[in-house]
Amino acid sequence: MTPGSSTRREKHVQYLGIDVHSAASVWCLLDDCGQQVATGRSDTTFPALRNLACELAADDELLAGQEVGTQAYLVHDAFTNAGVPIQSFNAAHLRMIAASRRKTDRRDAYWIARSLQAGMTPHPVYIATGEVREVRKLLNRRRIVQRDRNRWQYRARAMLRSHGLRTRTGGHYLRKYIDRLLEHPDGVHTELLESLGLCERFITMLGEELAHVDATLVCRTEGNEVIERLQTIPGVGHVVAVMLYATIGDIHRFPNARRLSAYAGLVPTVRQSGDSASHGRITKEGSKHLRAALVQAAHIVARSKSSEAEPLRKVFDRIRGTRGRRKIALVALARHLLRIAFHVWREGTAYDPDKVGCPTD
Repeated sequence: MTPGSSTRREKHVQYLGIDVHSAASVWCLLDDCGQQVATGRSDTTFPALRNLACELAADDELLAGQEVGTQAYLVHDAFTNAGVPIQSFNAAHLRMIAASRRKTDRRDAYWIARSLQAGMTPHPVYIATGEVREVRKLLNRRRIVQRDRNRWQYRARAMLRSHGLRTRTGGHYLRKYIDRLLEHPDGVHTELLESLGLCERFITMLGEELAHVDATLVCRTEGNEVIERLQTIPGVGHVVAVMLYATIGDIHRFPNARRLSAYAGLVPTVRQSGDSASHGRITKEGSKHLRAALVQAAHIVARSKSSEAEPLRKVFDRIRGTRGRRKIALVALARHLLRIAFHVWREGTAYDPDKVGCPTD
């Protein structure tokens, strides 16, 4: 060692696995050789998790991992605020944890850290930030309100059927039928009227709340160029466009439209061995809400008579053929709409019906 020179400790990478729970989270720290360095518990709060990240990353580089759960945003924000990168994984995809016969919090934390250290992790889950996260929260609130309103409609319909009264399918027809019974209660059982009145009040209240959430969603996304361009695609209204924007988040995460279709679970499963290969139903990976919205958009396109939707209707008719393959054609059209949305978003252009028949990646 030459005079005046100072010894500098070489930094190593350490790997932290966190098994998150509502009250306290269990963590396990491994070195770059896979040896256990430390274990412990920490309160599942922002300050406690941030202090843990700062303490463990003080001397060495730190890479953390967690399972996706209801507190994934909290853990992600705490570690990101401390300057520590953290990856989030689907618990079912971490096979070492899912297949373990002896499952404890410490073993879960250890195997998350071990997966990071060995580089055998599944594809990380995208954790949204900023505007995308806020839009996701609004969409989640909208789904909750819509689900509760539908449940009260189902209750009201079941009550009517139990008394031998039937109404046409659809919330609009049910509301009109209930209003007519409440206005003219002659011959209707009193208990039924009281029950229907209760259902009517909840349906009305939740309908107003749904309208309020939709208005908030419109104000929150006003001026968003991506959402405005997505709405130029036939069948894609404001809610579907917002759902595409919130679910995808960053379009540059996907190198091509095929990867985006696989992310949405709209590609067929493949079973391949040797020279034989078989294709089955779609994988249904990713967001089921996005798939449902795209299939609903496909229904609209299949019934549309507009000239802009004509090339898409031809795609639907070609796949449906004459063998009654309507469901298969609708799913294929939903995948086609998603591929178009990829190019509209990625290229920063509006929908062009002349390009529908052009080959895409």
